[in-house]
Amino acid sequence: MVVICNNLTISMNALVKIHLHSFKYTSSTINGIILGNISKNQNTKDDPTLKIQDIIPLFHTNTLSPMFEVAMIQIEEYCKVKNLDILGYYHANQNLTNELDPEPIAKKIADKLYNELHSMCFLMVTKIDADNYPIGLAAMERQSVEQWRSNKNIIGVDITENAFQVDDIKLIISQSLKDRLIFDFEDYLNDPTKDWLENKKVLIK
Repeated sequence: MVVICNNLTISMNALVKIHLHSFKYTSSTINGIILGNISKNQNTKDDPTLKIQDIIPLFHTNTLSPMFEVAMIQIEEYCKVKNLDILGYYHANQNLTNELDPEPIAKKIADKLYNELHSMCFLMVTKIDADNYPIGLAAMERQSVEQWRSNKNIIGVDITENAFQVDDIKLIISQSLKDRLIFDFEDYLNDPTKDWLENKKVLIK
């Protein structure tokens, strides 16, 4: 049985990376893979907690199945080295709206991961505004084949690893965007020198 987790936390680094990816390609559909660990709660009746620690950006134009599979092979190897699990998928619709109906390709990828993972999350990226303040993410829940909707669960932000607060997110993103240093797998295909797996240059110290 696949568990669509109701308990989610996300690190500041992962959160900022997601929004840097979406802000870099604001007019495009973007997507990526969510990494972290699964923490089982002491009360076995409770859902496990998915701790999102990192993300890997994939595409910003067309998501092609063969290239997706190539990327996933490299991501799986990266996870072994970093001792991380693949937890799910994030997606932003074209032109970054607050629309929570994922585009068809997003539903297909989410369904694929749903069928492959024991526990997973699917996050839609939205604007960081009054409706989605402060983190601009919505957790999605699977209703049936290629049918997903927001489950309105609150996503906790883990700020223990750095001195920034949640309210600093927009400032961090705007400062980092000046150099446009985040790269996705598609960038890597065009220039193999790009660091698409770790994106060290955008990590918060």
